[in-house]
Order: sequence, then C-alpha cells, then structure tokens
Amino acid sequence: MLTTTNFLVVFDGLVVTVALPAVQHSLGLGQAGAQWIMTAYTLPLGGMLLLGGRCSDRYGRRPVLITGFGLFITGLLLAGFAPALWLLLPGRMLQGVGAALAVPTSFAVISAQRSPRDRNRLFAAVAVAGGLGAAGGAIIGGVVTQGLGWRYVFLLSVPVALLAALVTPRVLERRPPVPTAAGLDLPGVVLSTAGLMLLVFAITNTESAGAVSFGTLGPLGLSAVAFTGFLLHERRTKDPLLRLGILRVPSFRTAVLAMPANEFAYQGSVFIGLLFFQQALGYSPLGAGLAFSPLGLVVLAGSSVANRLLDRFRWTVVAAGAQFVSAVGLALLALAGPGSAYLPHILPSMLILGLGTVVGAVSFNVAAGKDISPHDKGVGYGVFETAKYVAGVFAVAGLGSIAAARTSSAEAASQTAALATGYQCAFFVAAGIAVVGGILVAVLGDSSGPKRNRPDPASAATGSTSDAHPSACPPGQADKGKR
Repeated sequence: MLTTTNFLVVFDGLVVTVALPAVQHSLGLGQAGAQWIMTAYTLPLGGMLLLGGRCSDRYGRRPVLITGFGLFITGLLLAGFAPALWLLLPGRMLQGVGAALAVPTSFAVISAQRSPRDRNRLFAAVAVAGGLGAAGGAIIGGVVTQGLGWRYVFLLSVPVALLAALVTPRVLERRPPVPTAAGLDLPGVVLSTAGLMLLVFAITNTESAGAVSFGTLGPLGLSAVAFTGFLLHERRTKDPLLRLGILRVPSFRTAVLAMPANEFAYQGSVFIGLLFFQQALGYSPLGAGLAFSPLGLVVLAGSSVANRLLDRFRWTVVAAGAQFVSAVGLALLALAGPGSAYLPHILPSMLILGLGTVVGAVSFNVAAGKDISPHDKGVGYGVFETAKYVAGVFAVAGLGSIAAARTSSAEAASQTAALATGYQCAFFVAAGIAVVGGILVAVLGDSSGPKRNRPDPASAATGSTSDAHPSACPPGQADKGKR
C-alpha cells in the first residue's frame, strides 16, 4: 500500500506519455491540447506536494492517504471516459492533486517506523516500486494503447489504486487529530502553491517558448515573487505551513540539496536514454523498452544492496558513492555511438546506472526524514518530494535542450550521427552533475552522532504502521528555538 503511490506516479507518467499521440489523434487535438494533457497533471502535483505533506501532519496520515487515493481514482475514471478535452483535463488535475496528497504522506508513514532496519527496507521497496513503474510503463503503455486503446491506459490503473485505498484503513490505525487553534495557514498555502505551479510551468514551457521568452521569464519572475512572499510570511506567522527550522536539520538539508543530482542521473538514463536508443541506435520503440529493462531489473536487486549498505555505513557515504557510480554509468553510455553493439557497450552502462540511481534514491529517502520531528515529517517529505519533482522536470527540459543545441551545432556526416553527438553531450552533463552531487553530500555531511542506526526523534514517538500523527506537544513549542 505504501509503495503503491510511487509506482502509480512513475507508471502514470510513462504510460500517458506513450499514449499521448493516440489521445491527440482520437480527440482531434493540436499540439497545444496535447501539451495541456501533461501540464494539467504536472502543475497540481508539483504545486501541492508541500500542502499534501502538511495536511497529513495536521489531519492524520490515514484520512489524507485515503483522500489522495480517492481523488486519484476519480481522476483516472474521468480521464478514461472523457469524450473530449474539457473532461480529460479536470481528470488529469484530480490525478495530480491526489498524488500530491498521497506521496508525501506515504513517505512520512515509512519514515515514522520504530526500527531503522524496517524503515530502510520499506524505502528500498519504494525504490523497487518506482523501478517497476519505470521499466513497465513504456512497454505496457505501448501494448495497451495498440491493443485496447488509450482509454485503458487510465482505466487499468483504477483497480491498483482502489486496492491500495481499501487496504489503507486495515494497515494504518486511526488516530484522532491533535486539537489546534490555528488553521492551515491559507496565505502560506496560496503563496507556496502559486510559486511552485508557476515554477513548474516556466520550466515545462521552455522547450516550446524558449528560455528567454516572456512566456518563460514572466512565470519565472512571478514565481520568485510568490516564493519571496511565502518565506517572509512563514517567518512571521504563528503557525506556519512550513516551519523554517527543519531547513536547518543537517541530514534533511543535505538530502534536499544533493538529491537533484540523483534525479538528473535517473532522468538522463530514462528520458534521454530512450530517445538515444531509438533515434541514434535505430531501435524500435519496443526494442528501446527492452534495452532499457535491465536498468529496472537492477533496481530490484539494488534496493536490497542499498538496505545492507545503510545498515553498515553512514548514509552520506552510501549516497556519495552512489552518485559516483551513476556518473560512471552515464560516462560509459556517453561513449557509445551509432555503431555500438548492445554488448558490450550498452548493457554495462544500464547495470551500473541502475545500481547507482537506486542506492542513491533509497539513501536520500531515508535521510530526508530520519532527524525531523514527528509533527513535521509530512511537510518535510512534501519539501523533499517537491525538490525531487522540480529537479526531474528541470532535468528533462535541460538535458533535452542541451541535446538539441549540440545536435544543431554538430558537424556530422548524417542526422543520426548528429543526434548521437547531442545525446552523448547530455549524458556527459548528467554525469558531471552526478559527480557534483556526490561531492556535495561529502561536503555538507550529516548531523553528529554514531555512525550506525542512530535513533531519530520519531523512533520513540510513533508506531510501526500507525497513522503517525503530530506529537502531543504543541507545534509552536516543539519547534521552539529553531525559528
């Protein structure tokens, strides 16, 4: 149940991307309409993760998680049965809102486990679920779209989400909300959501409008204004949406700042890699999906490796090493060209990349919540997931733009060779960012304490599968001295 959210989010993103041309043709949409099918999902997801995390802290993990699944299911049904774009877009928006509620809540529940070993094991399972969603999304999306039609891309996910929603009340104990005189900090909600949505829109609009166009710089400037207002408001309000003290927790701060490097490595292998296989190496869509599948299989095994490493070493050592491993995999992939065989050139890079990205993902997921107080775990993972999501959007847009720019300037004998040059440049850039991420983890470090299995503040306050709710201590007192 707790891993289903990550699977659904990753899986949905890939299958809808594969089905997008079929949706466009079936509904008679232009390029702008097709783009809005993706944007209608990405904007509320990226903009409301922080709100979703705080709702789980304030109102309880169980009701927020069930609500998130309910909204996601409703969105899937609306999108699956939509006769036109006017109903498809609200369905996609409900999917985004539901995911924004469910994802940080699931991570907060996992981070509240008493046993560090159980916590690491569950985060490893989350990585496995994401790997399965990535490995199966492209292939299943193509098969379902061609065999059953694009509507089933949405409808076949309904039973999975429904099962997770039905299991949630049986797995999580119900805890009554802790009384509080304050509301949900509506000004903070409005400012943070607006700022994040504008930022995501500006990044996704770069490819079509250009990096220096008004359509990109305008939303980017408005986003900066909204974020400035949000930070000023949070410093002054009595019960803020985001207690700024958690940004000074060393393990959390390091995870949030260094994790984007791991996201660049992952997106560099998924997004750029699939295009590289098809356009530079001449693979068919199905062949590209099969060529990519070893990375997903390594994720299954690598999650167990990550769990064992975290039991023996500090998470900073594991995370930094994972970034360097990912950089090696990306560098090997960058050395491949149009004439490169799958063996021995491509397969080793897929295996190395899979190991590096999954170990990095598990390490950062564990670190993000281990030292945050119980009543802030939800919003903490809201911040962490927002940073990860924005990094992923920026990685796709940035690496795609780098590849396109290098392709247009390449002096190659053929278009295939020029495309290969562009993608190779993007791989090298992603490898460099992975190295920077590893160095950043080593430099920023972690809080002081024993190397192994140091208990975090949540360990003594929450149950293993309970509806982990804020502690009885009032939020203002719990965070006293951090602001």
